[in-house]
Amino acid sequence: AADGANPAGGSIRHAVALGISQSGRYLRDFVFQGFNRDEAGRRVFDGMLSHIAGVGGIFLNARFGQPSRTNTQHEDHLYPENAFPFSTARQHDPITGRTGALLRDDGFDPLLIEVNTGTEYWQKGASMLTTDPLGRSDMPLPETSRAFLVSSGFHYGRAGLTSTKGACANPRSTLNPAPALRALLVALEEWVTAGKAPPESRVPRLSDGTLVEAADAGFPFLVGIPVPTTPNAIARFSTYVDPRPETGPQYRPLVPRVDADGNEAAGIRLPAVAAPRATFTGWNLYADPFPAGALCDREGSQIGFARTRAEREAAGDPRPSLEERYASADAYVAAVTKSVDALVVDRLLLREDGDRLIASARQDAAP
Repeated sequence: AADGANPAGGSIRHAVALGISQSGRYLRDFVFQGFNRDEAGRRVFDGMLSHIAGVGGIFLNARFGQPSRTNTQHEDHLYPENAFPFSTARQHDPITGRTGALLRDDGFDPLLIEVNTGTEYWQKGASMLTTDPLGRSDMPLPETSRAFLVSSGFHYGRAGLTSTKGACANPRSTLNPAPALRALLVALEEWVTAGKAPPESRVPRLSDGTLVEAADAGFPFLVGIPVPTTPNAIARFSTYVDPRPETGPQYRPLVPRVDADGNEAAGIRLPAVAAPRATFTGWNLYADPFPAGALCDREGSQIGFARTRAEREAAGDPRPSLEERYASADAYVAAVTKSVDALVVDRLLLREDGDRLIASARQDAAP
C-alpha cells in the first residue's frame, strides 16, 4: 500500500517459508548462516518446511558462487553443496573434526520440518539428517524439528505425470508426494500459530532395520529391471577452485529398505504404496548410451503388477498380481480407504485429499 501498511490488512503475526528442491536447500543455508535474525533483531521466519533438499545447501556464500549447481551421481560432484553440519541434531563429525548442528540454538531458529523422498536418500544423503555422519547410529532430533520420508516418492513428483522412460532404463514414476506435503504444511502452520506439535518424525531408522546399505535394500528380482548398487557419494574436497576428492574416512549415506513388493517400508506410505498397484522407487538408472549403472538424475521407477497370477508366473514376477491382492474392485477401494483413514488420523493427509484419492481408486478399479 502507498502508506506502507500491510496490503492484506491488519498486522503480520507469523511468517512461514516453504522451499522445494533448490529453494529448500537455500532455506537450510539461510538458517545455518544466521539470516533468520534480521537487522532489527527479530526472527524472520517462525516456521520452515524444506522439501526434497536432502542434506544440501547451495553454492552461494562463496567466491564465484554458482547457486544452480547441484550434484547427482552423474554430474557436478565437486561443488560445495553438501557440508557438515547435515542434521538439526548437534553432533561431532569424525571426518572434519567439527562439532555443530544446522540449527543455531540462538533464539532465532524457526520450527523446521524437512521432507524428502526416496530420491534424496539415493542422491542427496538424506539419511544423514537423522544419523551420525558415519551412518552408525540414529540421532534424536531436537523438539523444534521433524524429518519425514514420503515412501517410494521421487524428486520430480507432481500431479499429471505419465510413466514414460525418457533417458532412463525403467518406466519413470508418477507417484505424487504433494498430498503429504500439504498436510505437513498445515501441521507447520498449526505448530507456529497455536503451539500444536506436528506428527512425530517418520523416517527409516537403523534401530528397526529400515535404513540400510544399498546392497541390503532387499529389492525383489524382476526380469529386465536394473537395480542400483550404490547411492551417490557425499564427496569431500578442500577447495572448489581446483577440487580433488579426498581419501580417508568418508561419509556413509544409507537408503531405505523395501518390502517384498519393492516399495519402501518406512516413512509416510501414501495409498499408492500402502494399497499398491505397482512398485514405486525413488531411483531409476540411465539407459544406453549413458554410463551403465548410473542413477538417472532424480527420477523414480514405476513397475506395474501383473493383472493375473498366470501373467505373473509367465513373467517370473515374485510380486502378487492384482487379482491375488484384491478379490474385487471393492476390496481395492477398501484397502485405499483404510490407508487414507489412518493417514488422516495421524495428520499426514488432509481429509479432502484423502477423499480425492478414494475417488481416484474407484475410477482405477472400474472395469
